[in-house]
Amino acid sequence: MAPHPLPAADVLVAIAQIAVSLAGFSGLIAALRGAMVDWHPRDIWSMSWMLGMSVGALLLGLLPPWLALSGAPEAAVYRLSGAAGVMYLALFGLATAIAGRRLTRRGFPPRVPGFPTVLFSLLGLAVIADLVAALGLSGPRAAFPYVGSLVAMLIAAVAALCVFLVLLARNTKGE
Repeated sequence: MAPHPLPAADVLVAIAQIAVSLAGFSGLIAALRGAMVDWHPRDIWSMSWMLGMSVGALLLGLLPPWLALSGAPEAAVYRLSGAAGVMYLALFGLATAIAGRRLTRRGFPPRVPGFPTVLFSLLGLAVIADLVAALGLSGPRAAFPYVGSLVAMLIAAVAALCVFLVLLARNTKGE
């Protein structure tokens, strides 16, 4: 069976490119930051959000075009991709929630009150969008909720990056 072209393939590749840039930028920050100051435990938690959401968006953005090469219909491609997204986000959310709770119990509460709620809200939005795609609830517009979940992941990664940079600037200024 010949591969079917995906209408959203260009958008998915663009999301993957943005995700690579975010992951690379966070790696650069980690390298530079390590030489300047000690890491606060919550900084590592924020870095995990930046990397986890950007690398997740990268891999999940490339999944549908790869699956389309099998010749599967578009609806099946996005259902399978949505299911993979739900699994990834559920595991990522569980891991970061457990890590955040442990940090709080060890005496390291969130440095920006309410910010974890913002991140987990974006994660929840992405899970819902992926569930809609996985269950085929969007009908012929299967790509719409799936791409929406990737956009929510990128927004979470950028938000974590922005907060991380503000806190870094604040710490650097104080020294």
